[in-house]
Amino acid sequence: MLKYSNCKICSGDTKIINETYQLIECNHCSLIFSENIFSQDEFVKVYDELYNRADSSYQRHSKDEFEKLKDGDVQIGKNRSGLVNRNIIKNNNCKSVLEIGSGIGLVGSYIKLKAPLIVYKGIELDTEAYLKSKSLGLDTFNGDFQIISKFDETFDVIMLWEVIEHLQDLNLFLELAYSKLNKGGKILLSTPNYDKIYNYPERDKDALYQNEPPIHLNFFTKRNINAIFKMKGFSSIEVREKKFPYLEKNIIRFTKNYIKALLGKYNGPTLYLVAQKKE
Repeated sequence: MLKYSNCKICSGDTKIINETYQLIECNHCSLIFSENIFSQDEFVKVYDELYNRADSSYQRHSKDEFEKLKDGDVQIGKNRSGLVNRNIIKNNNCKSVLEIGSGIGLVGSYIKLKAPLIVYKGIELDTEAYLKSKSLGLDTFNGDFQIISKFDETFDVIMLWEVIEHLQDLNLFLELAYSKLNKGGKILLSTPNYDKIYNYPERDKDALYQNEPPIHLNFFTKRNINAIFKMKGFSSIEVREKKFPYLEKNIIRFTKNYIKALLGKYNGPTLYLVAQKKE
């Protein structure tokens, strides 16, 4: 298997920090990522198993969510709706939005409902999810993020929700996204917080508390995601954590983490970023 010899963002030297999952960390920008370079065939096999198996939790959740969307019940969550409302819906300068990893059309439907005059485009790799979004009347395309290089237009906002951690060619994505933003345009995204591992002092040394490669390939902290976007020319970068833990079956662990959050000693499970292209 091919492997990275240097950082895939800044070409800096790296060190192994997780032997079980072969994760390396850049000594310069602090990006944590999979040392292995996976083939397209490997991705297809893994994602088909993860998303399209009839008994998968994702498939069950997606089916339930799609039925709600068809009934006009559009719920995108407090943290995400806050970012979308502030930077898109209530932003008079936002006329166009591109979503990478648009799924079945959840956020696209929300924008269409709240601000129907905003031009929305979505890109979704999974064919089944793409077809569902098209059935909702959304302007979506089936393919990976590289398809945006063929778009003639540029956008006021590009958004990715739990997507950037999946992108093997992270450097190419950041360059394409920057080129497809209007001046003053913004990227909005969410991604798992790698530092949430420190909420579990009893953990196994290499435990991740998120999907391992080849599903998740990039692992972000507040420090490294800020550094990477700054390095790629973005400004006015805001990164914050989801303050409280997600509800889980282990009530004792959830309660402990909730108390930690109240005391300001909890590493939130999700990072939210807003970054602007320079005027």
